[in-house]
Amino acid sequence: MGKGLLEVLAENDIKLQKRSGDRWVAHCPFHEGDRSPSFTVYPNMTYFCFGCRAWGDAVKFLVDYKGMAVYMAMEYVGEEARKRFSKKTIKITNSSATWSLLYEAAEEYHKFLKETPGAVSYLHYRGLTDETIEKFRIGFSDGAVLALNNVIDYKTATGIGLINEDGYEMLAHRITIPNIIQSLKVCDFIIGRTVTKEKMKYLGLRIPKPIYGLMDVADSPVVFIVEGQFDWLMLRQWGYPAIVVGGTYVQSYNLVALRSKRVIIVPDNDTVGLKAATDMSNKLTNSIVIDYQNLQVKDIAELGTQQGGMELFDQAVKEQISWISDMLPIQQMKWFPRLAT
Repeated sequence: MGKGLLEVLAENDIKLQKRSGDRWVAHCPFHEGDRSPSFTVYPNMTYFCFGCRAWGDAVKFLVDYKGMAVYMAMEYVGEEARKRFSKKTIKITNSSATWSLLYEAAEEYHKFLKETPGAVSYLHYRGLTDETIEKFRIGFSDGAVLALNNVIDYKTATGIGLINEDGYEMLAHRITIPNIIQSLKVCDFIIGRTVTKEKMKYLGLRIPKPIYGLMDVADSPVVFIVEGQFDWLMLRQWGYPAIVVGGTYVQSYNLVALRSKRVIIVPDNDTVGLKAATDMSNKLTNSIVIDYQNLQVKDIAELGTQQGGMELFDQAVKEQISWISDMLPIQQMKWFPRLAT
């Protein structure tokens, strides 16, 4: 039997007081001088401090407060099954059923995130707005969000790596970012970004990885391609027709889908990212690598947390990319209205 957040807090001498609405409060253990209790535990067994913004679940508490390694914290609360993750990629035999299941899972993770103030605060800290969080159905899982009562759904979920054979959610303790195809109301992939300092920062499913966002910008003759999901979310928030492959290596089947477009590659500002961008540009003849190293940020996601970050990126695009001004006026106004003025 696993240990819940309340039991973990009690073991660490965190004295909780019951408040209305099934919430508990305590003086925050993460910062000193918390005169009025600002550490709040919610009914879904997540916590959030309104003073220092610490947040999480039982596992994250043990990692952040006790300094436990992630795997030790998981074992402590009874999540040993996490170790059985397989990286083997499988083929989808029924894409319609799989995509519908993933859409429902994304919705459940999104609903759980909205009930987790700390997760929402974390996304705000990363520069994302409520509108972006809602539009892209960003979610969060503590490992016990999904309820798969249908045998077929359960078999599909285990096959694609959404859960393992013991019913454990493989994207537990992660911010979930789904690739929703808005026009069809389906989802063909979900990736999870750790919030517990796991070595594997991003974890996806066991199915072929798509180009995130491609269907939604299919009509744009110019697309921006970035390395990570948070970079993609930021560019989409700024109104750019952005896509993301995830990581520095692009599968050949994904490159084929880009050859009919002009591609602006937006690399991470590190040695690996810049080399990968050059390699990609060599494979895509109709592409260009944008240079924003003078802005002294690691990536677009970091630029999005800075005041005036969008305007700085706009300026870099205007100075380096002539393709946009070459577009038809109607295309400019649809895809780049801010740059067309």
